[in-house]
Amino acid sequence: MIAAAPDRVIWGTDWPHGNTFTPGRTPNEGDLVDLLAVIAPDPAIRQRILVDNPTRLFGFAAVQ
Repeated sequence: MIAAAPDRVIWGTDWPHGNTFTPGRTPNEGDLVDLLAVIAPDPAIRQRILVDNPTRLFGFAAVQ
């Protein structure tokens, strides 16, 4: 999806993981965030996914 439409992708999570998990088997948020660098290795694309796209989608004020 990132290759097809990098201006349409945003980062999402279900933190604090409201589903019932086996004790000690909840997702590690650090691992999930680290995975973003693997699936989007270009820093400019990560900027779009984490900042620019959500700012535009939700109408947030851009931070200068």
